[in-house]
Amino acid sequence: MRRRVKIFAAIILVSGTGAGVFAYSRYKNFSESIMQRLDSRTGQMLGRRIRFKKIGFSPLKGVVIAGVCVSRAPDFSKGTFFCADRIALRPEIALLMKSRLGFAEVRITNPVISVREKDGKWDFEDLLALLPKTSKGLYLTWNAKKLILTGAKVEADLASSGRSFALENADITVEHYSGLAGNFALELNGGLKSAVNGQLLTSDVSIKTDLNFDYAGLTAAFGGAEFTGAALGAATLKKTALSWELFNMAKPAAEMNYVAHLTAEGLFIPEQSGGASASVNAALRTLSSVMGKEAPRIEDIELESLALDLALKDGALRLTHLSIDTNFLDIGAEYALNGPARSVDIRFGARAGKNKLDLTARGPMDAPEITPAMSATLDRKLTGIIRGINSFLLKIFPVTQGVNHV
Repeated sequence: MRRRVKIFAAIILVSGTGAGVFAYSRYKNFSESIMQRLDSRTGQMLGRRIRFKKIGFSPLKGVVIAGVCVSRAPDFSKGTFFCADRIALRPEIALLMKSRLGFAEVRITNPVISVREKDGKWDFEDLLALLPKTSKGLYLTWNAKKLILTGAKVEADLASSGRSFALENADITVEHYSGLAGNFALELNGGLKSAVNGQLLTSDVSIKTDLNFDYAGLTAAFGGAEFTGAALGAATLKKTALSWELFNMAKPAAEMNYVAHLTAEGLFIPEQSGGASASVNAALRTLSSVMGKEAPRIEDIELESLALDLALKDGALRLTHLSIDTNFLDIGAEYALNGPARSVDIRFGARAGKNKLDLTARGPMDAPEITPAMSATLDRKLTGIIRGINSFLLKIFPVTQGVNHV
């Protein structure tokens, strides 16, 4: 009996060792194939130049490429499209055993990516054309369980809009945790820079979200984002936080189910910073005419806190809670836009010093009944403001589309 057990154990040991050797052989052959193909011929196939300092194989990390760069088309005289201190490609052994390619992990250290857009076209479209032809989206053909970028710098120049963006010192992780559909977890931390109206915008950004895809596309997303230490010229914002739960995203707006929550605190805009003070004073003059009392002129703008809750369900868009606390005005509001009924239900309250106002507006979205009753001039002005808000919201959430209205 003991002898049989020993023989059985020996068979398992030999089989396991043989499978391990076979798997390692496949792993090493794949790595050697990658190393042989990554040469000047690869660059010619891409229509760009590739250069790297060193390439090697590690049993734990897979193919490791050091000092790799890819030029813009056709060569480095046109600039650099991508560079990284190191790329480690660790294949998925279980897939290699079946002669299929997949990666357990792709790790890119200190990458610098520079993309450009002109006339609606990006300068990496030639690279996308090299992807295998398939009717499935990238979210279904994605073959890396984990993609990790550390110390990344991403620069984007959009000539059509005259905007440019840069994400610096960013750590980005993308996890693909479903083999049947495109379900991803994304985490990003870094510093954002951009130019807005000739002024530099900077902020630290942190994003964590889950994205769920099916064959039709993105169906659901939930997560949150934080922007801290934001500055635009002399204006500053201490913190902004946004969370969301979005379902039925690929369906018409009437079937979408969205919930979002936004908070902000510590906003300061000095009078000399842009035209914010002028816009606020103009809005206050309108509000003063409704209150019937003159509002003081505002110089510097200070926002202590802002909170907003938004919900979209059954074709109805509801701002269930809005509160704004500033150095010149406190606001509380609720705003419901019913797409199928093409109606609004609004409550608006404001307090400026000792002056306060409570308004309601209910009825057809283009001509709701406003109470308390106003003069004809003020009624037209407030109705115009409501129509403007409706138009803005409907561009984002077209809940009235496809609704028959007689």
